[in-house]
Amino acid sequence: MISKAFYTNILLASFAFIFSLGILSTSNWQFAALFSLSIFTAYQWLYERQNHWIYLALGGAISLIYAYLLSPFSWAFTAYLCLGLLVITYEKGIKWRKIPFLKPVFISLCWFALGIGIPKFALYGHIPNQDFSHILLFLVLAIVEDLEDREVDEGHIKTIPLYLTKSETEILISLWLFSYLALSSRIDLISARLDIKILSIFLTIAPLIYFIYLKKSPKINHRYFDFILFVIGLLHLLG
Repeated sequence: MISKAFYTNILLASFAFIFSLGILSTSNWQFAALFSLSIFTAYQWLYERQNHWIYLALGGAISLIYAYLLSPFSWAFTAYLCLGLLVITYEKGIKWRKIPFLKPVFISLCWFALGIGIPKFALYGHIPNQDFSHILLFLVLAIVEDLEDREVDEGHIKTIPLYLTKSETEILISLWLFSYLALSSRIDLISARLDIKILSIFLTIAPLIYFIYLKKSPKINHRYFDFILFVIGLLHLLG
């Protein structure tokens, strides 16, 4: 029987694909596809307790494709292998998930490296400064996940939401998201194109929607922020 986590991770991987495709452009779809597959494989490895060998095999296949695209002797491929080791040792061996406050930092850096950093370095030899603002978005996603896991983590793992009240954490999340969106060059509230204007308005009020309404339903919180990835990627594609 296919688990609920499988469908959730498929949806997350789809949003990640659109986001990465928007940042990288459609001509570099192969990197966006690999990013999507990597996200799905990593989350399945972490949340599925059976058939781990399937995801190890899938991860190996993805690694071979990355080796072909990046060159197995490049710094970009070395960075990719290091990210793979982080995922494998997330809850086993080193168990870095339990290192105080390190979880959201590692998660945001992993997302940034796979979705933006490694592809752009491989394609252009450098990472444009404006792309580093996306780390703020990934950090928000990680803290939202910590907020949802607050009851599970209490007494076992030290996270930011455990040292703040729920309301204080939500204010922090909203401010972080506002900061990211303020740095975005794609939001155009006065665009002559209706589709861009609608997406821009939605992203502008997205933190407010979360803070006022969606925070009442913890099961929606994370899915809502995953959906924001899709909207941001779509805005980049349309622009």
